[in-house]
Amino acid sequence: MRRELQLVAGVVGPESAERLLSARLDRRLTRQRLSQAPITDPVGWLIGRALPRLSNCYDSRCDEGTRLDTGAPCPACEALIADRRALRHSVAARLFGNQLLPEREYGRTERFEKALRREFASQQAHAAVLRGRATDERNARQAAVAARRAEAEAVAAVRKEAPCLDCGRQTAADVCGICSSWRAVEAAASEAGDVTRAVGTGDRAPTVLARVAERAAADVRAEAKLAASRGRAEGAAEETASCMAKLAAELTACEHRSAALDALAHEARADAEAIAAFEAELRRSHLHQSADDAQRAARAAAEAARLRTAEHLVAAALAERRARRRGAPQQDEADPYRVGAARVRAEIHRAKAKVA
Repeated sequence: MRRELQLVAGVVGPESAERLLSARLDRRLTRQRLSQAPITDPVGWLIGRALPRLSNCYDSRCDEGTRLDTGAPCPACEALIADRRALRHSVAARLFGNQLLPEREYGRTERFEKALRREFASQQAHAAVLRGRATDERNARQAAVAARRAEAEAVAAVRKEAPCLDCGRQTAADVCGICSSWRAVEAAASEAGDVTRAVGTGDRAPTVLARVAERAAADVRAEAKLAASRGRAEGAAEETASCMAKLAAELTACEHRSAALDALAHEARADAEAIAAFEAELRRSHLHQSADDAQRAARAAAEAARLRTAEHLVAAALAERRARRRGAPQQDEADPYRVGAARVRAEIHRAKAKVA
């Protein structure tokens, strides 16, 4: 009883398991009484007939063609019944052709029953072949996955024994934790320099922009070294000191990025986007309760557009700087709107020339 309760609770939950199992037991007991067959072994009857879920379909929620969770007919059982009915009709059509008799007539003939059993056995054999093929494919996939996992583990074990590429420390898996933190410091310094350089306008010389970017990167490195020195003075291990340097560098780089965003948010491009968003939101003033609400929504939309524009400008500048650092060729992509406008103007001039 406890086992069946757990099985039913796994389908419908513990709050309904006792009620459904009790209803199943009452239903089986009523059916046994109607059959007028005595129960000579109550324990065996309970274990084998009264308590277990009885279903021929694959759905674990089905019990004698009824869903335990909804009480509706089981779709899987209905599909099985439809398949069996289609099989019977197919065998009957093949045997009797156009002289197809009612099912209650041909279903009683020995010829039909033998043909039905042969067709069913053939389908079962074909299904067994398909199951065997699927099992072989699954085993092959599992073997391939196991082989790849073993290969990856072997590569990871070899890599784990490799020395650090920067300091030479053994079993560092290419880069130890200390060198990884200082690499992160350099990455944060480079990003701070690129972000600071992105704020530069066209009236500033490239040498001036380079000096400004170098000062920002030096600021990040100085903060990282100061944090590491503070950690060592407080007795922290080198791993902890390098981690403190990494966090200080990332915080300083974030401050430079915030300053760059604030500066770019007040450029002409950001102002134009903010004005456009403000006017677009005011055109939707009928959706607001009052004019003050519309004004507040328009100002919020303008600030959001301003910030989005600044973030886009920073991201574009960073991508350009990283591409140049990697030595990637810079190709100016034509503006599709300008290309389309030039094509239209050319067609207009061509039409005027024909008229003239």
